[in-house]
Amino acid sequence: MFQLKYKTGDVERILGIPAETVRFLEKKGLVNPPRDESSGYRYYNSVDLNKLVAYKFYRSFEFSLDESTEILNLLSHVESAEQIEHHINVIQQRIAHYKVLLERLKELRHSFKQVDLMQGKFQIEDSPDLFLYYNQVNDQFKMSKMQREVTLEWLSQMPLIQLALYIPQHMVPEGDNVYFGYAVRTKYQEVVDRVIDLPLTKKIPPRKSVFTVIKCYEGERINRLLQPALDFMDEHGMALAGDVIGWIIHEDEDEQGIVRYFEVWLPVAAK
Repeated sequence: MFQLKYKTGDVERILGIPAETVRFLEKKGLVNPPRDESSGYRYYNSVDLNKLVAYKFYRSFEFSLDESTEILNLLSHVESAEQIEHHINVIQQRIAHYKVLLERLKELRHSFKQVDLMQGKFQIEDSPDLFLYYNQVNDQFKMSKMQREVTLEWLSQMPLIQLALYIPQHMVPEGDNVYFGYAVRTKYQEVVDRVIDLPLTKKIPPRKSVFTVIKCYEGERINRLLQPALDFMDEHGMALAGDVIGWIIHEDEDEQGIVRYFEVWLPVAAK
Protein backbone atom coordinates (compact mmCIF):
# COMPACT_ATOMS: atom_id res chain seq x y z
CA MET A 1 0.00 0.00 0.00
CA PHE A 2 1.25 3.44 -0.93
CA GLN A 3 2.17 5.43 2.18
CA LEU A 4 2.08 9.21 2.19
CA LYS A 5 5.24 10.95 3.33
CA TYR A 6 5.47 14.38 4.91
CA LYS A 7 8.26 16.92 5.05
CA THR A 8 9.04 18.85 8.22
CA GLY A 9 7.00 21.80 7.02
CA ASP A 10 4.03 19.50 6.42
CA VAL A 11 4.29 18.21 10.00
CA GLU A 12 4.24 21.79 11.29
CA ARG A 13 1.12 22.60 9.27
CA ILE A 14 -0.71 19.41 10.25
CA LEU A 15 0.17 19.18 13.95
CA GLY A 16 1.16 22.74 14.83
CA ILE A 17 4.53 21.56 16.08
CA PRO A 18 7.26 24.03 15.02
CA ALA A 19 9.76 22.63 12.54
CA GLU A 20 12.68 23.28 14.92
CA THR A 21 10.88 21.25 17.62
CA VAL A 22 10.34 18.39 15.18
CA ARG A 23 14.04 18.40 14.30
CA PHE A 24 14.97 18.57 18.00
CA LEU A 25 12.78 15.56 18.80
CA GLU A 26 14.35 13.73 15.91
CA LYS A 27 17.79 14.37 17.44
CA LYS A 28 16.45 13.05 20.76
CA GLY A 29 15.52 9.81 18.99
CA LEU A 30 11.75 10.09 19.26
CA VAL A 31 11.35 9.67 15.51
CA ASN A 32 13.87 8.53 12.92
CA PRO A 33 12.65 9.41 9.43
CA PRO A 34 14.77 8.36 6.49
CA ARG A 35 16.47 11.01 4.37
CA ASP A 36 15.76 11.12 0.65
CA GLU A 37 19.22 10.92 -0.94
CA SER A 38 18.17 12.77 -4.07
CA SER A 39 16.46 15.74 -2.41
CA GLY A 40 18.12 15.74 1.01
CA TYR A 41 14.72 16.01 2.73
CA ARG A 42 13.64 13.86 5.63
CA TYR A 43 10.17 12.38 5.16
CA TYR A 44 7.87 11.47 8.04
CA ASN A 45 5.09 8.93 7.75
CA SER A 46 1.82 8.66 9.66
CA VAL A 47 3.45 6.55 12.38
CA ASP A 48 5.97 9.33 13.00
CA LEU A 49 3.22 11.95 13.15
CA ASN A 50 1.20 9.90 15.59
CA LYS A 51 4.29 9.38 17.74
CA LEU A 52 4.76 13.15 17.84
CA VAL A 53 1.14 13.51 18.92
CA ALA A 54 1.68 10.86 21.58
CA TYR A 55 4.72 12.81 22.76
CA LYS A 56 2.57 15.94 23.14
CA PHE A 57 0.03 13.81 25.00
CA TYR A 58 2.52 12.68 27.64
CA ARG A 59 4.09 16.11 27.90
CA SER A 60 0.64 17.54 28.63
CA PHE A 61 0.67 15.43 31.81
CA GLU A 62 3.93 17.22 32.71
CA PHE A 63 6.11 14.22 32.09
CA SER A 64 9.60 15.46 31.27
CA LEU A 65 10.99 15.28 27.76
CA ASP A 66 13.12 12.26 28.65
CA GLU A 67 10.29 10.50 30.48
CA SER A 68 7.96 11.00 27.51
CA THR A 69 10.44 9.65 24.97
CA GLU A 70 11.30 6.71 27.23
CA ILE A 71 7.65 5.69 27.49
CA LEU A 72 7.22 5.91 23.73
CA ASN A 73 10.49 4.32 22.62
CA LEU A 74 12.09 2.28 25.38
CA LEU A 75 9.70 1.09 28.06
CA SER A 76 7.41 -1.92 27.94
CA HIS A 77 3.76 -1.46 28.87
CA VAL A 78 4.54 -2.83 32.34
CA GLU A 79 7.42 -0.39 32.80
CA SER A 80 5.29 2.44 31.42
CA ALA A 81 2.58 1.65 33.96
CA GLU A 82 5.19 1.89 36.71
CA GLN A 83 6.36 5.23 35.33
CA ILE A 84 2.77 6.48 35.32
CA GLU A 85 2.29 5.32 38.91
CA HIS A 86 5.39 7.24 39.91
CA HIS A 87 4.12 10.33 38.12
CA ILE A 88 0.78 10.09 39.93
CA ASN A 89 2.71 10.39 43.19
CA VAL A 90 4.65 13.37 41.83
CA ILE A 91 1.44 15.15 40.81
CA GLN A 92 -0.17 14.45 44.18
CA GLN A 93 2.84 16.04 45.89
CA ARG A 94 2.59 19.06 43.61
CA ILE A 95 -1.11 19.42 44.37
CA ALA A 96 -0.40 19.36 48.10
CA HIS A 97 2.37 21.93 47.61
CA TYR A 98 0.19 24.28 45.60
CA LYS A 99 -2.65 23.99 48.11
CA VAL A 100 -0.25 25.25 50.76
CA LEU A 101 0.96 28.07 48.48
CA LEU A 102 -2.64 29.04 47.85
CA GLU A 103 -3.31 29.17 51.58
CA ARG A 104 -0.28 31.42 52.12
CA LEU A 105 -1.31 33.70 49.28
CA LYS A 106 -4.75 34.09 50.82
CA GLU A 107 -3.12 35.01 54.14
CA LEU A 108 -0.92 37.52 52.32
CA ARG A 109 -3.94 39.02 50.54
CA HIS A 110 -5.73 39.36 53.88
CA SER A 111 -2.73 41.14 55.42
CA PHE A 112 -2.54 43.66 52.58
CA LYS A 113 -6.25 44.43 52.96
CA GLN A 114 -5.67 45.10 56.65
CA VAL A 115 -3.40 48.06 55.81
CA ASP A 116 -6.36 50.28 54.96
CA LEU A 117 -8.90 48.56 57.23
CA MET A 118 -7.01 48.56 60.53
CA GLN A 119 -4.70 51.59 60.67
CA GLY A 120 -5.71 53.53 63.79
CA LYS A 121 -8.34 50.92 64.61
CA PHE A 122 -8.33 48.15 67.17
CA GLN A 123 -10.09 44.85 67.64
CA ILE A 124 -9.93 42.01 70.12
CA GLU A 125 -8.88 38.67 68.65
CA ASP A 126 -6.58 35.74 69.34
CA SER A 127 -3.02 36.19 68.16
CA PRO A 128 -1.65 33.63 65.70
CA ASP A 129 -0.36 30.30 66.99
CA LEU A 130 3.25 30.21 65.84
CA PHE A 131 6.92 29.51 66.30
CA LEU A 132 9.30 32.47 66.27
CA TYR A 133 13.02 32.98 65.78
CA TYR A 134 14.76 36.35 65.72
CA ASN A 135 18.21 37.18 64.39
CA GLN A 136 18.12 40.97 64.38
CA VAL A 137 17.89 43.69 67.03
CA ASN A 138 16.78 46.95 65.44
CA ASP A 139 19.06 47.19 62.39
CA GLN A 140 21.80 44.86 63.62
CA PHE A 141 21.94 41.22 62.57
CA LYS A 142 23.30 38.53 64.87
CA MET A 143 26.37 37.09 63.17
CA SER A 144 27.50 34.09 65.20
CA LYS A 145 28.11 30.88 63.24
CA MET A 146 25.18 29.21 64.98
CA GLN A 147 22.77 32.02 64.18
CA ARG A 148 23.87 32.16 60.56
CA GLU A 149 23.15 28.45 60.23
CA VAL A 150 19.77 28.76 61.93
CA THR A 151 18.88 31.77 59.78
CA LEU A 152 19.66 29.85 56.58
CA GLU A 153 17.47 26.95 57.71
CA TRP A 154 14.57 29.30 58.39
CA LEU A 155 15.01 31.08 55.07
CA SER A 156 14.93 27.73 53.26
CA GLN A 157 11.30 27.41 54.39
CA MET A 158 9.99 30.28 52.27
CA PRO A 159 7.26 31.16 51.47
CA LEU A 160 5.65 29.57 54.53
CA ILE A 161 7.55 31.80 56.95
CA GLN A 162 6.89 35.47 57.61
CA LEU A 163 9.23 38.35 58.46
CA ALA A 164 8.28 38.79 62.10
CA LEU A 165 8.79 41.27 64.90
CA TYR A 166 8.91 40.69 68.64
CA ILE A 167 8.86 43.31 71.40
CA PRO A 168 9.21 42.20 75.03
CA GLN A 169 6.44 43.51 77.25
CA HIS A 170 8.75 45.68 79.35
CA MET A 171 9.85 47.57 76.23
CA VAL A 172 6.34 48.77 75.36
CA PRO A 173 6.07 51.66 74.76
CA GLU A 174 9.27 53.20 76.15
CA GLY A 175 11.90 50.68 75.11
CA ASP A 176 14.22 51.11 72.17
CA ASN A 177 14.69 47.53 71.02
CA VAL A 178 12.62 45.68 68.46
CA TYR A 179 13.59 42.13 67.58
CA PHE A 180 13.12 40.98 64.01
CA GLY A 181 13.22 37.47 62.61
CA TYR A 182 10.91 34.85 61.18
CA ALA A 183 7.70 33.17 62.23
CA VAL A 184 5.70 30.21 61.02
CA ARG A 185 2.12 29.37 61.89
CA THR A 186 1.80 26.00 63.60
CA LYS A 187 -0.65 24.77 60.96
CA TYR A 188 2.29 24.45 58.54
CA GLN A 189 3.47 21.27 60.22
CA GLU A 190 6.11 20.41 57.65
CA VAL A 191 7.97 23.64 58.43
CA VAL A 192 7.36 23.34 62.18
CA ASP A 193 9.01 19.91 62.11
CA ARG A 194 12.10 21.48 60.53
CA VAL A 195 12.48 24.43 62.91
CA ILE A 196 11.00 23.34 66.23
CA ASP A 197 14.29 22.07 67.64
CA LEU A 198 16.51 24.81 66.23
CA PRO A 199 18.33 27.03 68.74
CA LEU A 200 16.55 30.24 69.76
CA THR A 201 13.24 29.10 68.30
CA LYS A 202 10.39 29.74 70.69
CA LYS A 203 6.73 28.78 70.75
CA ILE A 204 4.29 31.69 70.88
CA PRO A 205 0.84 30.34 71.81
CA PRO A 206 -2.30 32.24 70.81
CA ARG A 207 -3.49 34.80 73.30
CA LYS A 208 -6.39 37.20 73.58
CA SER A 209 -4.94 40.35 72.05
CA VAL A 210 -5.56 43.79 70.67
CA PHE A 211 -4.90 43.67 66.94
CA THR A 212 -4.00 46.70 64.85
CA VAL A 213 -1.90 47.85 61.92
CA ILE A 214 0.79 50.45 62.50
CA LYS A 215 2.42 52.74 59.97
CA CYS A 216 6.09 53.36 60.72
CA TYR A 217 8.31 55.84 58.91
CA GLU A 218 12.06 55.38 58.77
CA GLY A 219 13.57 56.61 62.02
CA GLU A 220 10.41 56.15 64.08
CA ARG A 221 10.38 53.70 67.00
CA ILE A 222 7.77 51.00 66.61
CA ASN A 223 7.57 50.70 70.41
CA ARG A 224 6.21 54.24 70.77
CA LEU A 225 3.76 53.79 67.92
CA LEU A 226 2.00 51.19 70.09
CA GLN A 227 0.78 53.88 72.51
CA PRO A 228 -2.63 54.29 70.81
CA ALA A 229 -3.24 50.55 71.29
CA LEU A 230 -2.33 50.91 74.97
CA ASP A 231 -4.74 53.84 75.25
CA PHE A 232 -7.46 51.68 73.70
CA MET A 233 -6.76 48.98 76.29
CA ASP A 234 -6.96 51.48 79.14
CA GLU A 235 -10.27 52.85 77.89
CA HIS A 236 -11.71 49.32 77.88
CA GLY A 237 -10.39 48.20 81.26
CA MET A 238 -7.52 46.12 79.90
CA ALA A 239 -3.76 46.10 80.29
CA LEU A 240 -0.84 44.72 78.33
CA ALA A 241 -0.25 41.14 79.49
CA GLY A 242 2.62 39.80 77.39
CA ASP A 243 5.13 40.31 74.62
CA VAL A 244 4.06 41.94 71.37
CA ILE A 245 4.32 39.98 68.13
CA GLY A 246 3.66 40.87 64.54
CA TRP A 247 5.08 40.98 61.05
CA ILE A 248 5.75 43.38 58.27
CA ILE A 249 3.12 43.59 55.56
CA HIS A 250 4.76 45.92 53.08
CA GLU A 251 7.34 48.64 52.56
CA ASP A 252 6.22 51.66 50.59
CA GLU A 253 7.24 55.25 49.92
CA ASP A 254 5.18 58.42 50.04
CA GLU A 255 5.89 62.15 50.20
CA GLN A 256 7.24 61.75 53.75
CA GLY A 257 9.67 58.96 52.89
CA ILE A 258 10.01 55.22 53.40
CA VAL A 259 7.09 53.73 55.32
CA ARG A 260 6.49 50.22 56.61
CA TYR A 261 3.20 48.66 57.61
CA PHE A 262 3.05 46.09 60.39
CA GLU A 263 0.32 43.83 61.74
CA VAL A 264 0.72 43.59 65.51
CA TRP A 265 -0.94 41.71 68.35
CA LEU A 266 -0.69 42.99 71.92
CA PRO A 267 -1.75 40.41 74.54
CA VAL A 268 -4.30 41.74 77.02
CA ALA A 269 -5.85 40.92 80.37
CA ALA A 270 -8.44 42.62 82.52
CA LYS A 271 -7.07 45.19 84.95
